[in-house]
Amino acid sequence: MKLYHASPIKNLKILEPQRTISNDKYIGDFVFATRHKKLALMYMLPKGFPVLMNIKSPKPYVVLCGNSRDILKKDKGGALYELSAKSFHRTPQTALSNYEMVSKMPINTLSETDYESVTRALDKEGIEIYFVNNKTFDKLILNPEQDSIVQTLDRYLP
Repeated sequence: MKLYHASPIKNLKILEPQRTISNDKYIGDFVFATRHKKLALMYMLPKGFPVLMNIKSPKPYVVLCGNSRDILKKDKGGALYELSAKSFHRTPQTALSNYEMVSKMPINTLSETDYESVTRALDKEGIEIYFVNNKTFDKLILNPEQDSIVQTLDRYLP
């Protein structure tokens, strides 16, 4: 099985475990990966903006909280890396066990696909993109109607 890891940093040959904080608590040093290519792409998005993503929706989407101009100005693309699953195991974040795996060891990348723009990469993969304000974003978090509410938003088209 192959796994994916994405980063705004291109040309990485080895992925080193990074200090990981979850729910304000240090849980270890890990390299993260996923079986879901669409989910991995999200990790190339510019840092500093809250993100919601649903890859299991009939129309997969990502919702970014912030001004679209500010986010797009910081969209410098990134790289999607393919990794061997050999050194990976279950994540300590049990709520995310269907989505991510972790390794405590440095991981050699097998291949790299570079992207000039994350939003164009997401769009090409069939992931709908939405930009919202804080009030709308807060309304979406953990809302059982999230998918239907997202479909009423104005979709961004790169």
